Amino acid sequence: MEACRFEHRVLHDDVFLINPGRILDNSNAHEMVHALTGAQADGFRYVVLDMTALEFLSSAGVGSLLGSVDLFREQGGDIILCHVPEPIMHILRVLDLADFFTIKSDTRQAAVACGKE
Repeated sequence: MEACRFEHRVLHDDVFLINPGRILDNSNAHEMVHALTGAQADGFRYVVLDMTALEFLSSAGVGSLLGSVDLFREQGGDIILCHVPEPIMHILRVLDLADFFTIKSDTRQAAVACGKE
């Protein structure tokens, strides 16, 4: 998987899965916003971000998530992070965002959080 290439697919009826790759920073944060807003426009109430491969998260990357999460929550959905590597969790803790985001251990637990299993 390329550093700045997102992979995505439908996980369930109204759940969209995005794998952001290795890097989420100012070079591709706009692509994340586009993917998230596009998923919402297509009727997905939930987006699961599988961060398994994520190695670097910049402030622009964090901003791309923060700018979209409320849109989903206002519609009764959410953006759920899963498979979050410890260095990325550390960033979220330092920014006091670990409790703001819904974070699950894996995609199955994320699906449960969406009411799908």
